[in-house]
Amino acid sequence: MFGRKILMLIIVFCILIVCNAFLVPSIINVGSNLDSNIIFTSIRLPKTITAICVGIGLSACGFMLQQLFKNPLAGPYALGISSGASLAVGIIIIGLPAFSFLELGIFKSLSIAFVGTLGALGVLLIVLLVSFKYGYGYILLLLGVVIGQITGALQSLLDVLANPTDLKLFSLWSMGSFGKTTDVNLIILMGITCLCFVWSLRLMPALGTMILGDETAKSLGVNTGNISIQILLCTGILTGVSTAFCGPIAFIGMAVPNVAKIIFKTANYKHLLLGTCLIGSIMALLCDTISHLPVFSVYLPINVTTALIGGPIIIYILLKK
Repeated sequence: MFGRKILMLIIVFCILIVCNAFLVPSIINVGSNLDSNIIFTSIRLPKTITAICVGIGLSACGFMLQQLFKNPLAGPYALGISSGASLAVGIIIIGLPAFSFLELGIFKSLSIAFVGTLGALGVLLIVLLVSFKYGYGYILLLLGVVIGQITGALQSLLDVLANPTDLKLFSLWSMGSFGKTTDVNLIILMGITCLCFVWSLRLMPALGTMILGDETAKSLGVNTGNISIQILLCTGILTGVSTAFCGPIAFIGMAVPNVAKIIFKTANYKHLLLGTCLIGSIMALLCDTISHLPVFSVYLPINVTTALIGGPIIIYILLKK
């Protein structure tokens, strides 16, 4: 049954790749002329690969955090992790004088990824410290809301200090886009996504044991503290890099793992993670394709479509719980 469902999702995944890379917003015929080849290699293909990587990364983050905190509403955005990464990247993009040396080509790309990851890990550290004292309940979601408000206020302060050019750049970045990750940035995103995906797969057996409770897991030989830290590091890196290059993408990390649980109905965490990542990439491709449909007069920010699709899913989960 799992294999049949995965096969159907793979077919949907392939259809969306074709639509995203070749058909929307307009049909391109690769190989027909030089312009079509340039559009495909420099715009369409990087955008499609970016959507797949971010869909995999954010959905994997959401799945691991929801299992770790035993909360179906946990995720990079809800816990304030994306907000921490956004604030850190905002400091770089707005270009305070102290960071002027980061304008140097590849070093700027690397610094944005690094700083975004640091911002995500910083918030994760706060969440971890609070969870050690108060557990993994809804207090963490309230903490995420507070962190989001604080980082939002600090970003407003940065807006006041920014010059018009940097302010416009940061505003466009914060709306979310898969179409600005090319060259070195794309290589970094692909490499980190692949490494963290393998890392998360290796954590699944231990995470599946931890769901039985810390005491039971420890009695079965699982070092719960070490696994928790590894999960937080993995999710922090994925969230930080995804946010740094594509902006704070909402709802994918929170909604997709719940959809995967409804579809697959299995206790095999490796299967659930694989299904979650596949559905996450499908959702990212679908949202990006909708954003570029020619029926709209402009290209919609990716956060608009993720909210329209993911928002009702979260409302359903809230009402169901």
